[in-house]
Amino acid sequence: MYSIGEKMLLERYLKVSENKLPAKFLISKSIKVDNFAKKDIDELWEMHKNAMDEFKETTNIKDIKITHPNLLDLKIEIAKKIFENCHFCEHKCYVNRKKELGFCKIGESYYSSEFLHYGEEDVLIPSHTIFFCGCNFKCVFCQNWEISQIYFENLPVENYCKKVNRKLMAKIIEEKRAISKNVNFVGGEPTPHLLTILEILRHVNVNIPVVWNSNMYMSEEAMHLLDGVVDLWLSDFKFGNDRCAERLSKIKNYCKVVKRNHLMIKGEDIIIRHLVMPNHLECCTERIFKWIGKHLDAKVNVMFQYRPEYKAILYEDIDRALNHEEMAKALLLAKKYGLDTDI
Repeated sequence: MYSIGEKMLLERYLKVSENKLPAKFLISKSIKVDNFAKKDIDELWEMHKNAMDEFKETTNIKDIKITHPNLLDLKIEIAKKIFENCHFCEHKCYVNRKKELGFCKIGESYYSSEFLHYGEEDVLIPSHTIFFCGCNFKCVFCQNWEISQIYFENLPVENYCKKVNRKLMAKIIEEKRAISKNVNFVGGEPTPHLLTILEILRHVNVNIPVVWNSNMYMSEEAMHLLDGVVDLWLSDFKFGNDRCAERLSKIKNYCKVVKRNHLMIKGEDIIIRHLVMPNHLECCTERIFKWIGKHLDAKVNVMFQYRPEYKAILYEDIDRALNHEEMAKALLLAKKYGLDTDI
């Protein structure tokens, strides 16, 4: 089920899920680094580079020993500095989020719910899914708009979501690991909450694969911080061109950023989700499938769950459900470009 030729897809993720290999964040905890107090950001990144070289030599070790300060501690220190000059995503607002808010309008981290999710791909369930509030996209068709758009709509977040307690969330993750195959960070979008998520993982001491469930609009710096933390990338590849991305999600340079980030994780365990939308087979679906088929070995989930939600009624091209012809064409396109949709 998980192979292309002789290459096993999702092999490492499955071994971590079955406790046959350690999760990457635990390995990062075993990589000792020098004391980084009073180091500037350039020095921290140089330390990070050297520690990641060591990490890559130990990816498939079975026995680890936690040390301090470690690579995960270093990642958190870098993330703290980025938080005060925020460029976790490609909006690159460069604001100090302790004092002011950028595009996403997220300061403190809130979440709407956490539970064992049985509606994900088979290889993931049961998935301990944590839904963070807020997003760095303004998708007019968002099916999760109540929590993703809460900041954009200036709603009182405290009435809909709960503030994240890092240690308590870590304890919940540990307890649910008895049943869950993974911990699945989603939203909204997890990227604005990257510092919070790293701090949660600092307190997690059980072996559990980390799933990064994301729109993949992260900055290169955020991608480097996630390297050595994420065991399975669950990416959301929405658009095949920048015009559609800007019109429907208010995002610039979408294709360049999302393609770059997928290439940065080439060879890792990846599931790509693509939500097929009405009237967007040629401009988006086919272009995405063609690019994936040329550049990546990844599982692809062709999703037909689109329904006109939120503000989609204002956009004539997406103000309806998919028809059977569009669904059939999407499957034919996936086959045409040799995508692995067996998931």
